[in-house]
Amino acid sequence: MIAGRPPVSNMYESVVWVGFGAVFFSMVFEVIYKKKYFMLCGAAAGFLCLVLMDMLPILTGSSDTPGFGHDIKPLVPVLRNNFWLTVHVLTITLSYAAFMLTCVLGHVTLWRHLVDPGAKDVHHELHQYVYRAMQVGVLLIACGTILGGVWAYYSWGRFWGWDPKETWAFITLMCYLVVLHGRFTGWWGNFGLSLGSVICFNSVVMAWYGVNFVLGTGLHTYGMGADAGKWYVLGAVALDLVFTGVTATRYVLYRKSKELSNMLTATDPVDEVRKIGVDEELGAASHG
Repeated sequence: MIAGRPPVSNMYESVVWVGFGAVFFSMVFEVIYKKKYFMLCGAAAGFLCLVLMDMLPILTGSSDTPGFGHDIKPLVPVLRNNFWLTVHVLTITLSYAAFMLTCVLGHVTLWRHLVDPGAKDVHHELHQYVYRAMQVGVLLIACGTILGGVWAYYSWGRFWGWDPKETWAFITLMCYLVVLHGRFTGWWGNFGLSLGSVICFNSVVMAWYGVNFVLGTGLHTYGMGADAGKWYVLGAVALDLVFTGVTATRYVLYRKSKELSNMLTATDPVDEVRKIGVDEELGAASHG
């Protein structure tokens, strides 16, 4: 409020803002559903964002990493008093917040599948929460991407230019739409939805962090060439993919074991035929 602008001018501010957004959405869902899962996951997301920004000088070895400045500074003149820019950026970053909450909920759901694969009622409940949070994120990123095109037309005279940030925002939208559409059409079930909620967050990481500090190109880039903990991010993504792989393997093996168990405990077809024959003989004898 002192600077007269939204707190999303660089990576430091946007991470703190996204953490706040995740907590805000978790509070809204908590009021609606009155389940502790939302507040637990929202608090975890907010905590993670704040701790990461607080530990940034340790992770990067510098407190002056480009794009991560914690000082409150005014925007450059071209970005001031721009309604479409403000609405676009806030909407996009709030979609990241909803997706972060979805991702944490997805992790909780996958963990429950890993440690207690037979708790179907709990799993079904958690899957529904992941689904609702993902819907909010998809709605926000779709609106934010369109509003970004409006701002681009207003500022640069073109609606879409395949800038890396624009491209990855579109890729992120498509990733989550595929997950939702697959669940709706029956390509995969609720477990696939929760698995997708975790895997698809990597597209958010790329659109949010990777474009600025890995690709380092485009009109939206800040922190070009900065060593902003790339290897830490890559390591975290790799560990997360290992976790999802282990969980998916556990789920598939459990499903196969249940199917095999059902086959072994089912009535022998030969016995069923014999029973039908005996019943028919008894019926004929009674009629006779």
